Amino acid sequence: MPNIVHVVGTGTIGEPLIGLLADHREHFGIDEVTFHKRTPLVTERSKVNDLIRRGASLAVDADKRQAFEELGHSPKYEALEALERATVVIDCTPVGNQNKEEIYQRLENPVGFMAQGSEFGFGKMYARGINDSALVRGRRTATCTSSRATRTTSRC
Repeated sequence: MPNIVHVVGTGTIGEPLIGLLADHREHFGIDEVTFHKRTPLVTERSKVNDLIRRGASLAVDADKRQAFEELGHSPKYEALEALERATVVIDCTPVGNQNKEEIYQRLENPVGFMAQGSEFGFGKMYARGINDSALVRGRRTATCTSSRATRTTSRC
C-alpha cells in the first residue's frame, strides 16, 4: 500500500507543510502528497502552482473543479477521493473538529489523522519530545504550533 499524505487547507500552516512534505517526500518515505484547496482564488493561483510544481497533487470539491480549471489548474483528485486514498490526513483548517465529525470518522483507509489549528477536541494532544507515546497507529492526534514553547517550559 502506498504512503500517501493528504493535507487539508493551504493557509498559514498548510501551505508550508505541503511544500515541506513534497520537497522531502523521498526522505520521509512518502509516495505521494496531496492537498485539498477549497476556494479557487486568482490571488492564490501562484501558491497552488508552486505546490504542484514541487510535486504535490491538487484535490478540489467536485462542484469547484470548473472554477479551478478556469484559473488554469488541473486538479488531479476530487476531495473525497483524495481523503479515501490517503494513509495519513493532516487537517490544517480551523474546522478540523467539524471535518472529523462529518467526514473523517466515515473514512476507512487512513491509518492516522492529525489536526493543526483546531487542536482542542480533535484527539490526543501531542508535542514532540514531551509525550511521544501519544503517537499510536490509528489515533487521532492534535499538534500545536506552540510545541517548542511547551517543550521548553516542561523542562523548567
